[in-house]
Amino acid sequence: MLNELLNAPKDAPVFLSPKLEEEFVLKAYTAGLFPWTTKPVNWWCPDPRCVLEPHQIHIQKNMRKSLNLYEIRLDFDFLALITLCKNARIRSWIDEEFIEIYHNLFKKGYAHSLELYEKNELVGGIYGLIIGKMFFGESMVSLKKNASKIAIIKLCELLAPYDFLIDCQVHNQHLEFMGAKNISRKDFLKILDEKCQSPSGFKSFKDLL
Repeated sequence: MLNELLNAPKDAPVFLSPKLEEEFVLKAYTAGLFPWTTKPVNWWCPDPRCVLEPHQIHIQKNMRKSLNLYEIRLDFDFLALITLCKNARIRSWIDEEFIEIYHNLFKKGYAHSLELYEKNELVGGIYGLIIGKMFFGESMVSLKKNASKIAIIKLCELLAPYDFLIDCQVHNQHLEFMGAKNISRKDFLKILDEKCQSPSGFKSFKDLL
């Protein structure tokens, strides 16, 4: 699998599958793949890969005042957050099948959410999978000022003591501004293997707050 991925397309799907399957999703992430669009499912392993080391998160001075604007909850309502991520976009790869699979992974302890609330109203957050010391970021959403930035910062603050790496998948200027960087696919796969085989260092993501 490793040699095949090293020679896979840099900016195109590695292969297609007819549907998402829970067990394969977990295997795919540990191999460096992630799904992007369904029916059929497009599996990607881009080169370069965008990653964020939690201790390298960039916090602007004017952002420091905003860090306590919202209440942070972990794994409180995963289904509501992933649904919000879907509905907040005009076009989204997140469909009902995607939601069902990732909600099942949440119930099995693999998928996790960091949610932001204002007066008990969900206003943003980020969700992804945790395998070993990897957080595979899947999607984030922001309905209020700076909500997505605060979500990333809070996630990094929680994971930094445990030597995690956050997989951001594909580079964009917003992520770069927050401290994310591109590394080669070869380097990513090497780091990935080591991180996925390491214990997370905590019993429950929900208890990190």
